[in-house]
Amino acid sequence: MLLLAGGSYISTKNTLVQKNEAIEQQYSQVNVVQQRRLDLIPNLVASVKGYVAEESTILTNIANARAAITSAPDRASSIAANTRMDVALGPFFRLQEQYPDLKGNQQFMRLEDELAGTENRIAVERQRYNKVLEDYNVYVRQFPNSIWAGMAGFHYRDEYFKGNPANAEAPKVDFSK
Repeated sequence: MLLLAGGSYISTKNTLVQKNEAIEQQYSQVNVVQQRRLDLIPNLVASVKGYVAEESTILTNIANARAAITSAPDRASSIAANTRMDVALGPFFRLQEQYPDLKGNQQFMRLEDELAGTENRIAVERQRYNKVLEDYNVYVRQFPNSIWAGMAGFHYRDEYFKGNPANAEAPKVDFSK
């Protein structure tokens, strides 16, 4: 009986180590694509500054969000800072509607396309990360794994990427103007 329990513990711990490493690897992949976004943003902002000097609030919000990401001390802070960056980039892309000349700027268009592609990659990698984290959390909470996980120091991790709460409200559309 003792041999069976010991084997179960070892098997569960090995699986938990593997799942934990999968989380770390997937989060590293999320960081890679988020870093790509951080690298593109200064070039995009610089190409827009000449056209939209009076829109400094938007550019300041982007710069502040970028600074928060680069100085985030832990994973939870990094996730929160990247969510703020998602929010800051929304108005930035709407600037094209207010500045028609910006649409003709090839540098801006190229950078915008690269950033849009990067945003798609980020969404995919975040989804994959959340799936790997869910797999780990389910395994940690299942019986008898929950007993062995607690003994081995593995616990539920609530480090999911979540949607922006501001997106919960549908935008108001007014065609009367």
